[in-house]
Amino acid sequence: MKINSCIFLIVSVFLSLFLRVYFLNKSGYLFDINCFLEWGGKINESGFWSLFGGDYYQDNGIDYPPLVPLICSWWFSLVSQPTVLFYKILPTIFELGLIGINSYYILKSNFKFKNLLLFVVIVQPALGLVTSAWGQVDSIMALLILSGFIFWEKNFFLASLLLFLSFLAKPQAVIAIFIYFLSLLFRKNKRDFFVQGGFWLLLFALMILIFHFFGGSNFFDPYTTSVGRYTNLSLNAFNLWWLIFKDGAWSMNDTLGPYKAIGLSLFAVFHVPVLIFAIRRKINLQSLLMLTSYSYLIFFVFPTQIHERYLFPSLALLTIPSAYSNLLFAFYIALSATFFYNCFAVLQSVYPQFDFVSENLLRGDFPVAISFINVLTAIFFAYYLINESFGKNQKK
Repeated sequence: MKINSCIFLIVSVFLSLFLRVYFLNKSGYLFDINCFLEWGGKINESGFWSLFGGDYYQDNGIDYPPLVPLICSWWFSLVSQPTVLFYKILPTIFELGLIGINSYYILKSNFKFKNLLLFVVIVQPALGLVTSAWGQVDSIMALLILSGFIFWEKNFFLASLLLFLSFLAKPQAVIAIFIYFLSLLFRKNKRDFFVQGGFWLLLFALMILIFHFFGGSNFFDPYTTSVGRYTNLSLNAFNLWWLIFKDGAWSMNDTLGPYKAIGLSLFAVFHVPVLIFAIRRKINLQSLLMLTSYSYLIFFVFPTQIHERYLFPSLALLTIPSAYSNLLFAFYIALSATFFYNCFAVLQSVYPQFDFVSENLLRGDFPVAISFINVLTAIFFAYYLINESFGKNQKK
């Protein structure tokens, strides 16, 4: 590596660490943080089944899969009294893992704008805000998905195991799992699809039996109780519904009209480019990440009941594909900006902690413009996939 490149890399890392230290010292989204502190603390004091045994949704009010509370309990065991700052270091470590892996693949590429992409990936204020300032754990799920995809084709069993762990971290991992099995289904050798399908059935059966016999509980409760828990058109996500109804999308109920059906229908229709690509093109790591990122993007843009943070995996998984396409790079930059503004606006409006901002950033026309960019990016991304599907390179 040249001296100038080394200096550039060192400066980028320094800025990244400085930004995360700044974010870590913010109070964060206290409701979410207090939940993780409570769940991890309870497991630490009374064991895993004290939280997930019996009817744990009814008894403990928890509608979260088991992996993150379990990881939190291990992390909290390192100190006598875990603080907000100490807790937030945990998801930050996973985000740094994302940065490290993505940076490695970018450095290996011959991308024209490699240095600019590398700078954005290393500093990445959007993901850092959600992880180090907000205190959310999307980085855990995203790192497990990325790690699983890296082992795609090299070791399908390890890939499946890592993806299963991502499902134990957050329910939204089901989107990545769907793309994973879709890629197996359209391989020339269909054997891997059925073998991994059987392996997943064994994993699910094992978890069901463990929860039933050791905890007297239902393994699927966190997944069934969390789906449809909120009925807002948009849970502060700057998407199609915010574009149409502005901040009124928060107070509107998606059960009062056909909005939910429309959103889910658009989500399904916009998966057609994914199917076309999977049928016509050979899948590699870059295309697997690209398809998954796109799927998470349209999940953010079209359905109702979507949180502002649900764009996190789309952005995290788009990084490596961005090093192989100028248009994907443009999508990555655009989504980095819109995601940062969206999450910053929500965090500051609910728990004000940045003194240089006084107005409510959720109001007005600017969030509508952000929503328009997100919707437009999803549409152009769909067009890009269709166009690439009929390209000359890497045909099956």
